[in-house]
Amino acid sequence: MSLLQKTISGAALVFLCGAALLAASAPAGAEVDFKGKTIDVIIGSEPGGGTDGTTRLVGTFLEKYLPGHPTMRYRNIPGGHGAKGLNFFAKAKPDGLTWAGGASSHVDPNALQRSVVEYNPTKFEFIGGISRGGSLVFIRKDKLANLTDPSKPPVIVGELDGNRSWGQMINWGGVLLNWNIRFVIGYPGTSFLFLAVRKGEIDMMGDSNVAMLNETLKTGDFVPVAQIGSEDENGKTVPRENFPNVPVFADMVKGKLSGAAGDAFDFWNASNNVDKWYALPPGAPKDVVDTYRAAWAKMVKDPDFIKRGSAQFSADFTPLTGQVQGDIVKKTAYPKPQVLAYMQSIKKKYDLPTEPLSDEQLAALAKAKGFDKMGAPAVKAKLTAVGDGGRDISFSANGKDTKIDVSSSRTHVTIKGQKAARADLKPGMDCSIEYLEGAKEANGIACE
Repeated sequence: MSLLQKTISGAALVFLCGAALLAASAPAGAEVDFKGKTIDVIIGSEPGGGTDGTTRLVGTFLEKYLPGHPTMRYRNIPGGHGAKGLNFFAKAKPDGLTWAGGASSHVDPNALQRSVVEYNPTKFEFIGGISRGGSLVFIRKDKLANLTDPSKPPVIVGELDGNRSWGQMINWGGVLLNWNIRFVIGYPGTSFLFLAVRKGEIDMMGDSNVAMLNETLKTGDFVPVAQIGSEDENGKTVPRENFPNVPVFADMVKGKLSGAAGDAFDFWNASNNVDKWYALPPGAPKDVVDTYRAAWAKMVKDPDFIKRGSAQFSADFTPLTGQVQGDIVKKTAYPKPQVLAYMQSIKKKYDLPTEPLSDEQLAALAKAKGFDKMGAPAVKAKLTAVGDGGRDISFSANGKDTKIDVSSSRTHVTIKGQKAARADLKPGMDCSIEYLEGAKEANGIACE
């Protein structure tokens, strides 16, 4: 054997021995295992809010279905409307020991333009997401003919500022389907809109709350017109489970879209499916991502998760795969300038604000139009129970026991005249509770 052959043989032997040692230390095909591990869960908001509660629910079931049953450690990092926590999360080591829960506001294109935002959500490795189903719009039965007949008086659409998803759907209806509509904005909340439509002050509105929609439609005075629907696990927009026979708006406008209008509509339709989402940091290895997604697939079929999810998300929430959730965020996070320009142009056609108004601007608009004096119905009652960190309250009024939800963002809570969090509500408090009969959610709660 030549010296060269001996050298090559010796090198090969060294290489094979080294490979054998590596194989012994990291067996081929080894599965990701989190046994004995603690996983940090980043939440960019205060404890007690909707995103906090739903993220903790997801974490409980990931503990059950991730290999090794790790312990979840929740880290609330509020600030900058979620930016502080997600900036921190985006820089976390992508080893599977950190994940985050977020909401649509954290991946909204307007929010992502703020200078405090350092993260890029299109780089996140999404585990999964939740769609609570799009809104449905309905109209007074005696005004239905007006909607498609321009010779008749226009249908009066009540809205907060024209930027709610259902308001935008009606806006699109005017542009693409020639709906005969006129917007009246400035209403201070959804409860006020339901009051106005039942009194006949407005003709058309929308909502996503199943209980409120059913309560309104069963009066027989209203008919559904269209729904946004929800995206299924295959990325197809389908009717909500509770409203299978109401047309999906995207189907109603097929063949009417091209160019800038088509791009803008695709952006808008996709953005309606961004709700709650869960992700690993950028750069997470494929095997880690696959392991989390496999755990997600198991948990969303768990009857206990479905039961608890129906209570915390909505009665007909739809889980989305990580792939679908990631695709939606990529479509909507950074729209082209011409898409935003088109969206603004169709709002201008109906004299609607081109950007969502702040709470302060909404309050000023409501006051200027006198809508703040509409007088939402209220009852005085003692709280008999407060559940799930203030997310629901129970009381007795008008001879009936009532349980109603409390939203962290939409329900105005005060205690002794001072603004308070829903977590501050306690059994035994004497309160004035504003809500519409049949509503799932309180409009306001003022306690002594």
